[in-house]
Amino acid sequence: MELTVLGKYGPYGKAATGAASGYLVKNQDDYLVMDMGSGTLSRLIGAVDITKIRHIFVSHLHFDHTSDLLPLQYLLEEKNHTVNIYTHKEETPWYKILFGHPNFNIINIDENSRVSIGNMALSFVPMKHTATDYAVIIKGEKTLCYTGDTVFNGNLPKCFETSDCVLADCSKPRNFKGPHMNVSDAISLSQKYPARIIATHLSADFDPTREFEKYKNITVAEELETYIL
Repeated sequence: MELTVLGKYGPYGKAATGAASGYLVKNQDDYLVMDMGSGTLSRLIGAVDITKIRHIFVSHLHFDHTSDLLPLQYLLEEKNHTVNIYTHKEETPWYKILFGHPNFNIINIDENSRVSIGNMALSFVPMKHTATDYAVIIKGEKTLCYTGDTVFNGNLPKCFETSDCVLADCSKPRNFKGPHMNVSDAISLSQKYPARIIATHLSADFDPTREFEKYKNITVAEELETYIL
């Protein structure tokens, strides 16, 4: 199983270099895109033929996780290609703008949903954020969990207990006050669970690498890097 980081920043990209949240999972011949924030579409089509992409998971509907779904619609029209999008249902204008396109096949999910994508099995865990957010647990050759955006919460053990790797929103400074985990949360989780942590959703002006130097199972996500899980 492979994980490629298309973008790692939030709530906006880093000047001239960084994109917002977006990730590509490959398990054997199957692909899953997770979120498509600003700047991720060009990186996605640089990594794989878009006609091989048939499945996209959207953790929540904030702009920094969804904005490149809009230009993706033009590309899908051009290629006459349709993708399945797995997300939760919202009765909001933004949901209708994002997903009301004929090349999007929308599959609404919740914590009881189970999805099979080739040799990958997906399940979903509610997280705690300012918008409804679901983590996805992907069981393939390895087990990967992506938290989306979240604060520390009681459902995180479901993500960590059975996963080989967790792609986690846990990169904010120790004194950060807001709806994301900070580096102290990441360290606490790394000491409690054996799962490898790839820390993502960085602020453009803060790099947590030095905070994690002593912790061998925490890696800071690098854009355009492909991790073998």
